[in-house]
Amino acid sequence: MKIAKGDKILLLNSDCFVRPDTLARCVRLPYDVVGCRLTTAEGATLPSTGYFPTLRRVAQMIVFFDNLPIVRKVIDTIHIRDVSRLDKPQEVDWVQGAFMLISHRVCEKVGGFNENFHMYGEEIEWQYRIKQAGFHIWYYPETSAVHLERMSIKSLGPSFIGEMMGYLYYFKLHRPKWEQVLLPWVLLFGCVIRIPAWAVWRKWDLVRTYVNVLPQLVSAIYGRIKK
Repeated sequence: MKIAKGDKILLLNSDCFVRPDTLARCVRLPYDVVGCRLTTAEGATLPSTGYFPTLRRVAQMIVFFDNLPIVRKVIDTIHIRDVSRLDKPQEVDWVQGAFMLISHRVCEKVGGFNENFHMYGEEIEWQYRIKQAGFHIWYYPETSAVHLERMSIKSLGPSFIGEMMGYLYYFKLHRPKWEQVLLPWVLLFGCVIRIPAWAVWRKWDLVRTYVNVLPQLVSAIYGRIKK
């Protein structure tokens, strides 16, 4: 991004394939950051936007409250799971970085990704700074790109751990002190109640995933207590 010269910069994942008219239509939009609809190869809409993390939103997510049938249609959750809410253009907190069209002036003023994030959480944190700088982020579902991302059980563990650690760092940067103190406990509670839940359903790979993340969350809690 530092060497880009054009008025617009496109961030595009290697597993994301743009439909013929998508880029041309998005470039014409008068917004600072634009994300299009992301779909599977079969055309099903994927969740790709949501709200910035807060303690309440993380708590809702960690206990699956944000995915209850009626609740998911209205709740301001980190990841909007009800894709019927993604059928109209709207200003949002963040869009997924698999396809993200950014005005060059945004990068000039805000800079790029925070390199202290390790793959998880960096795009949400970056867009938080973009919003704080007064720019607008727009979700535009009138055109789309195919996202072929596949999450195996083997990769789920590192992904989940990375996401939880990303929340801890995001809160350290942007949330009140009391939320920073409570967040590790909320994450730990969520992991603990998920373990027996997945065991009941005999999802042993998921059980191991949550067991593996517990030591890191305990370490984060211990670090907070020492401070």
